Amino acid sequence: MSLTLAYPSYRQPGFVTCGTGAIRTIAEEIPARAAFFISGQASVRAAVQASFDKRGVRLDPASVIVKPRGEPDDQMLIVGAEFLGRQAFTRIVGIGGGSVMDWCRLSWAVSAGMLSLASGRIAQTPRASARPELWLAPTTCATGAEAASVAVYSAGGQKVPIVSTAFLADRVVLDGQFIAGVGRQELACFLSDAMSHAIEAYSSILSSTLAKEAAVGALKLILDHWTRPPSSHRNQCLMEAAYLGGVAASNCSVGVVHALAHTLAAYGVTHSAGNAAGLLAGIATNAAAPALPDLAARCGLADVKALAQHVAPIVREALGGTEAMAIRHVLQDPGRRHDVADRMSKEVCLRSNPVPLDGRGIDAFLTRVVQRLA
Repeated sequence: MSLTLAYPSYRQPGFVTCGTGAIRTIAEEIPARAAFFISGQASVRAAVQASFDKRGVRLDPASVIVKPRGEPDDQMLIVGAEFLGRQAFTRIVGIGGGSVMDWCRLSWAVSAGMLSLASGRIAQTPRASARPELWLAPTTCATGAEAASVAVYSAGGQKVPIVSTAFLADRVVLDGQFIAGVGRQELACFLSDAMSHAIEAYSSILSSTLAKEAAVGALKLILDHWTRPPSSHRNQCLMEAAYLGGVAASNCSVGVVHALAHTLAAYGVTHSAGNAAGLLAGIATNAAAPALPDLAARCGLADVKALAQHVAPIVREALGGTEAMAIRHVLQDPGRRHDVADRMSKEVCLRSNPVPLDGRGIDAFLTRVVQRLA
């Protein structure tokens, strides 16, 4: 009996607006009933309000909900769903990092009765007309969540990924001004996240030529612009790189690096730091996969070793704070390391890693992580 495989598919948001100051396009086209999910960071709210003030737009407080601290969890989704249930909103606008964009999409799914928080399962996608229009404006150059049809929340210390075509944005706004004041270490953490999407998507066993082209574009933009002096052009290129990385990961899936990042979240490690910690170990683990030498060549590099050498400075900058020490302590404790390895083995994204990893392979990967954190 032959195995029938589906044709590869490629999905991305329908409309993308790019450029410094592009956030104003949201203020220019606000319908009467728009719901705003906004980052809790004061700098983000100030930038949004300043843009809206220039156009004489004042948001109704009843249409705005500000994200509390932390990653989306089941309780946060209930609060978001209750907020959406107060009015028949015709547009949902998410402005913030990946957690804000996941929060607004998942809250809508709960409010629409599609997502069961008890089971972590989502019903079949409704007709397009059943969902309010969805606009997403990232304020970091990290997760690329604005490009994805997957959203993630935490339940019982576990990351729960929910996939639905209904999560794909109608419009994305990429405005580089949001990372203008970001410090070098935080920016490196963002970019480590974006690079992990590009590298893991390109080497994934779930092949999609279109998505892999997005991965090449993302990685080249980051490597080309990371060392350049801060400017509006550099910032915009990095925002667009994160978007392309999100497109690639959404269409190709990821691998062992993300399995680690998802697992470390249970120990309070941010997603970006978890990806930074595992990125060089992931490159070494998958070095024998044909895709990685090909990716290096596409970026104008001699081999996988050269790829790792170009990625390493960004990773070192990202892990210059206390999180590297916290990750090392987790992985050097035998009991916690066993728990991390066990959780990683159950991560769905491990299935698309180019090199199959059993328990011994996961342990070897974790050893590489610890060595690079020393």
